Amino acid sequence: MAIDPDELLREAEDEIEAWCCELDAQWERIIAEANDEADSVRAEALGDAAAIVSAARIEADRILGEADELAGEHVDVIRALTRAEREAVGEELAGLRQAVDNLRSELSRLVDAAFDTLPAVEATADAIDRVLADEEPEPEPEPEPEPEPVPAAVLVAAPPKRGLLRRVLRRR
Repeated sequence: MAIDPDELLREAEDEIEAWCCELDAQWERIIAEANDEADSVRAEALGDAAAIVSAARIEADRILGEADELAGEHVDVIRALTRAEREAVGEELAGLRQAVDNLRSELSRLVDAAFDTLPAVEATADAIDRVLADEEPEPEPEPEPEPEPVPAAVLVAAPPKRGLLRRVLRRR
């Protein structure tokens, strides 16, 4: 039996065409899966960011409310006291000082938590921008250097309290 070179060439072309069609179908499937995954990640990141921002706002409002209450309660009392009366109510002043220290500590932790989440929020925003703009992903930037330590004068000796924001962040 004689082998026809033209027939062999047509068969090879047909087989190559079938492979190309199969590769195109696989490529389209992979692209669709990647788009679905990106949409899912984007939606989850948006939800997480919204939950963190909401928790931070609630915690900040609570802290500010407590500060307003404490300030309002104690400012009038301090102004009305004479020097002798102030010595008699030293424990109340110590309590007020402790409350102020606690507020300072809570505010410091809230600011630290906000700065800790800022890189994640920025990375999420960048990822969303890249997906929306259909750009190739850019290499991740170099990590920011660690922030300077807080001076000892700012630190409070009171044991740290865990706030709502800290609990939300710890669950993630």
